[in-house]
Amino acid sequence: MRAHRILLPRAGVVLVGTLALLLAGCGQSGPTTSSSSSSSSSADNPASSSSSSGGNPACDLITPAIAAKVDPGQVPMSNSPARPGGSGAYGCGYYSRSVKGNGLSVALTTPASAADIAAAKKTPDCAPVTGIGDFACFQWTGYFRGEPSASANTILMAVRGNESLDFRYLAMPPMDAGTPAPDGNATARALSQALVDAGWGNGSALSVPSAPAVGPQASTNNPVCAIATADAVKQAFGATTTPETLPGEGSCRYTFGALGTPGPDSLIFSIEYHQGGASMLTGALPPDGQSIEGVGDKAILVTRSEAAGPKSLRPVGDVPITILMLEVAKGQNMAIFVAQVLISPTGPTADQTKDQLLGLARNSSF
Repeated sequence: MRAHRILLPRAGVVLVGTLALLLAGCGQSGPTTSSSSSSSSSADNPASSSSSSGGNPACDLITPAIAAKVDPGQVPMSNSPARPGGSGAYGCGYYSRSVKGNGLSVALTTPASAADIAAAKKTPDCAPVTGIGDFACFQWTGYFRGEPSASANTILMAVRGNESLDFRYLAMPPMDAGTPAPDGNATARALSQALVDAGWGNGSALSVPSAPAVGPQASTNNPVCAIATADAVKQAFGATTTPETLPGEGSCRYTFGALGTPGPDSLIFSIEYHQGGASMLTGALPPDGQSIEGVGDKAILVTRSEAAGPKSLRPVGDVPITILMLEVAKGQNMAIFVAQVLISPTGPTADQTKDQLLGLARNSSF
């Protein structure tokens, strides 16, 4: 990911067309220290061991035969590097021959550091699974969390011994009336059974949680959402409605209740957090960017506008969307704050909205 980019309202949600890029981002990286092995270690399952002769443990674990257990139409992606984008994880991807846009991916960190394993076990909004490894849980993101134009992501996170795993299926959401919705329950069962068949079972009975009802969450333990809470955003911009909270992977989005009516309640506010991402703020300013003093160690603000309409997930209107993107580095980390609002002639001006955004970011901790 490059800095200095405008994030659309669905920022932070992985779209199925970006499956290859996802492989680079879904693995954890870190120092390679070992932890004690579980009773179902790699040594007990040589076909899934990192010492496999195939050269890519992720593809040796989730083979075409295993991928077909999740979706018979899956075929391997070609020309994908074992560790894409400098990732600390081995990646392997598949795409569907039968359903355009659907895909399967696995990111295997082996050996994983203690920090990698701790992070996997703290995956936000993750429902526990029994019968797999030392720890396993499911997330359902994108379409399942109320993003109508985003992929439906069923994600299995697992830890076994000194290995951690991100195994996921991405399905297209309904595009037309009558199109069946993705089945998060069936996909979760298929992913779980496939991983057991690949050698990650721990000998106990497999028990898979139910997928949540489709729609925004009532609550979240996503730490990105704690950087600027819904209440803090509401107060900063003077909104009167309570926003929907849409947590994602490394992101959090709030949408207020009047997306087509100019004023603070037309706000769509999003946060992205990038651990170790401060270096992305080095280099020349973008043509429409400006340096901001007094926010973090370094901050850059980009201001743009675009027409309202379906592309922006808003009703068509005469008032353009004002987009303020603030990239803030603190220490080694970076957060991106994006406010998208229809400026009202009777409400805060663009400059006042900018000051509201800067004040919110200045008071945020990450």
